[in-house]
Amino acid sequence: MTYKDHPDDLKLANWLNARALELLDAAGAQKIWDLPVKEKESSVHLLGTCRMGREPATSVINPDHRTHDVKNLFLCDGSSLVTSGRGQPTLTIQALAYRAADRITALAKRGDLGA
Repeated sequence: MTYKDHPDDLKLANWLNARALELLDAAGAQKIWDLPVKEKESSVHLLGTCRMGREPATSVINPDHRTHDVKNLFLCDGSSLVTSGRGQPTLTIQALAYRAADRITALAKRGDLGA
């Protein structure tokens, strides 16, 4: 698997960086570190592309982590994590995967998995 930043992502990151520098300057920051925006060369956390919810019109997966459109497709990753706090999301993603496993097990025991 490979990942490459889209030029629009880099452009947005540069724009956001410039706005942050303006805010820091306006706030009277005494020290500012301005690191250049560049393409990622190692890990990235792609999050928030598959919102969780009860309504198919506004979400991709239901609270059991099952997609609305494909009955036995379960998403057990960071895609349902539509916002992320500061720091690494790994533990939250692991918790979501464990939660999904519990839900899948419960659905299987009820006989709610199948074609």
